[in-house]
This record gives sequence, structure tokens and C-alpha cells, in this order.
Amino acid sequence: MYHTGLFINGNSTIHRLDPRVKLAAAVILSVMILGVKAPTVILLGLALLGAVLAGRISFRIIGQAVKPLLFFAGLIFFTHAFFSEGEALALITLPYLKISVSRTGIAEGGLVVFRFLCLTVAAVVLTMTTTPARTIAAIKFFLRPLKTLRVPVDDIAVMMMVAMRLMPVLLMEKDRIETAQKARGYDLRGSTTAVRLKAFISLIKTVLLGVFRRADELAAAMEARSYNRGERTTFIELKMRSIDYITLAILFITGGIMTGLNTHF
Repeated sequence: MYHTGLFINGNSTIHRLDPRVKLAAAVILSVMILGVKAPTVILLGLALLGAVLAGRISFRIIGQAVKPLLFFAGLIFFTHAFFSEGEALALITLPYLKISVSRTGIAEGGLVVFRFLCLTVAAVVLTMTTTPARTIAAIKFFLRPLKTLRVPVDDIAVMMMVAMRLMPVLLMEKDRIETAQKARGYDLRGSTTAVRLKAFISLIKTVLLGVFRRADELAAAMEARSYNRGERTTFIELKMRSIDYITLAILFITGGIMTGLNTHF
């Protein structure tokens, strides 16, 4: 099962691109997704779909990556549907409270959720087609000018790499605990809300303890290998090729077209 943050080895066009190009494309695409209007953001979603196909990524894997975030997507949608002003489609009456579902709220909620899912898929495509080491090398390249301000760029890069490596570990730790519970016949079906809440808190506590244990082991391993703060060398060699320049040209042309369409609409 795929876990968010894991790299999947492949030989597609997206996999072979320079990580700096992919990182710049993800950032530019994210900014456009958040800034453009409704008709244009749909075109950006189609462009993102093209990137998924170019990366030869299964829609099943995309669904597994997005699934943990569906709760937040639903929460965003219902918040807009219930609390946005506009023409009321329905009225839900609760004790001491009346909530109306507006047509404008449903439209806004759907658009915000679409933007949210597009941002998620863009991040998933980046992490799925780029190794953490190459991603960190690209981030260090873009942060290099901050060295003149004495910003510890190398330390920031190491912290980001550790965070990227621990994110899938956290999810795998959760799956391991749930599998162990099921093997022991643990079943919450038919339980009360209080019991479910208590079980959820217990799960979170166990997962966090496991992650902290992994973090301690990682710190001990780094210390045993005489890790020191400061500037570090890397075996990752970043080199632009013709396909990277072509991708950058397509990216800027697409950005200009989307900007024009957004202004027109």
C-alpha cells in the first residue's frame, strides 16, 4: 500500500526530469491553482492530470495518497456550504440553531475542495517521482542565496530530509498498530462515541511514542557517524538537459496562457 511521501521508482519522463524543474513546476502550479478563477483552475487540473499520466502513476495510488485527506476536504466543503451567504437551498433545523445550505456556499465549497485536491496531487506527484535526496538538493539550490545572510541552509535541508523520511514512517507505524489490533480481535463496531474517542487517543499516543523512538534511534545513529552541523557535500549532481529546458519553456508558456485566460474570464 502506498504511503504519502514515499518515492516510487520509475523510468517515465517525469522521473527523469531535473528535481529543480519539478520543484519549480510544483510551486508555480500551486500558486496558479490558488490564484486563478474557476474556469482556469479546471484547465490546471487537466494539466495536472496530464502530469500524472506522463509519470505513469496509477490512479489507484493517487487515490490511496488522497484518501487520508478526504475528511479535511469534506470539512472544508460543508463549512462553505453551511456558513457562506447566498440563496438558501435548504434549511436544517437543530435545537436552538438554524443552518441554511446556500447555492453559493456549495459552489465555493466545491471549488475550494478542487483546489485543495489539486495541490495535494501536485505534491504527491513531486514526492512520488523524486527521491528525497534529489528533492533536498533542489531545495538547497534555491536556498543558496540565503547563505549570504548566514542562514544555515544545510541544516535546514537536513531537517527537511528527516521530516520527509519520518512522514511515511509515521503512517506505516499507524498501519502496523492497527494490524496488530485486528489480529487480536480488537473491533470497535457498535462501540459508543466515548469508546471510539478513547481508542483514537490511545492510537495517537502509541504512534507518537513509536515515532519519538525512531527519532531517538536516528539521532543516535547520526551521532555515532560523527555528524556535525554546517556545510555538507553531496553525491547528487544536478545537471540540466534538453528535456528540462523544453519543460521549463512549456511551463512558462502554459503559465502565460493561464494568466491571460484568467484575466479574460
